[in-house]
Amino acid sequence: MVAKRNRRQSRNGRLGLLANGSCGQWEIAIDETTSGPDHWYAELEGPGVSFYFELPSLDIVGKMARLLAPPALHAQKLPHGSGAATNVLMIGKDKKSPFTLVKDDEYKDRVFLVVGPPSSPLVRFVFAGTDLTCIAKALEQVQEDLDNLN
Repeated sequence: MVAKRNRRQSRNGRLGLLANGSCGQWEIAIDETTSGPDHWYAELEGPGVSFYFELPSLDIVGKMARLLAPPALHAQKLPHGSGAATNVLMIGKDKKSPFTLVKDDEYKDRVFLVVGPPSSPLVRFVFAGTDLTCIAKALEQVQEDLDNLN
């Protein structure tokens, strides 16, 4: 069950909590504008780090969950008729400083959160092991909250 609460002010007005999930030391919250045009923001908060960015759409949450799912689950969750999953997913709406998830091609349990242009990122943060598992579980909870809204 999602508890609505006012969280922040955006350039587009007030924001309220739409969906959330947590696992271990990680929490993910999706905020939405409460007036004006629809805009959504994601906050990923973990031990010693917090990221906050605008989402291009709510559909990105399911795509993030599939990208971060363990390899065996990842293969099971692919829609029928789809080819191999992509290893790069743009998750932030800002074109000047994009947020991108990049699945590592060397270690199956490692994903990078890249902030900034891929050719010269400002930040390249690593999610691996238990942290990656917890973030994937928290995203599944967020997706369940979003599914329950419809």
